[in-house]
Formats: sequence, C-alpha cells, structure tokens
Amino acid sequence: MKKSKIIAIVGIAISVIVIVAMLTTAARPYLKVSQVTSNPAKYDNKEIQVIGVVQGFAGSDFNLTESGNSIFIDINGLTPPTDLENGIQVVVKGVFNSSLVLTANQILTQCS
Repeated sequence: MKKSKIIAIVGIAISVIVIVAMLTTAARPYLKVSQVTSNPAKYDNKEIQVIGVVQGFAGSDFNLTESGNSIFIDINGLTPPTDLENGIQVVVKGVFNSSLVLTANQILTQCS
C-alpha cells in the first residue's frame, strides 16, 4: 500500500476513536435512587444525575425516592422549578455525599 493510504487509514481510525471517546464522556446516564443507595461510596464526592420521585417538598430541601430508597436533596442556594411538587418524577444533578445527601445544582422536571 502507498504511504498516503496508510496515513489516511490511521487518521480515520484515530478520528473514530476520538469521536467515540467524546460521546462516551458526554453521555451521563441517569442513575436510579436504588443504584446510588446500594453503593454510596462509589459515587462519593462525584457529580451525578439521579432520577426519582419528590417527597417531602415544602419549598426547600426534599427527599428523592424510588422503591423504598431515599436520598436527601439539598437545594441550598438553588431556586427550585416552579412546577416542582411532591409525587412527580424529576432528575436532580449535583454532587453526592456518601451519607446519602445530594447537593443539587440543577433540578429537571418533565415538560407537560
């Protein structure tokens, strides 16, 4: 094979690897509350996205629940969405603490 074809093939392969790596890094799947509570040390001091049901919301901090499991959501310094209420499913993004506290930096509700 010609030298230019080899260089082109190597260039394409490197490009594919870079694209796959970027997509894998950017994709942050939602974790279930039960996944986080089953192994809290795995997520300690990491930014995660957790999906669950709001319980105990009265304008400030609340619990995110799923199948009898619960994580305390600290929303200190964050303005909650106007449609946030008990019983709805939300995604909370923030930094997790292995004592089952998630300090939220974003709360996502479903569009109706």
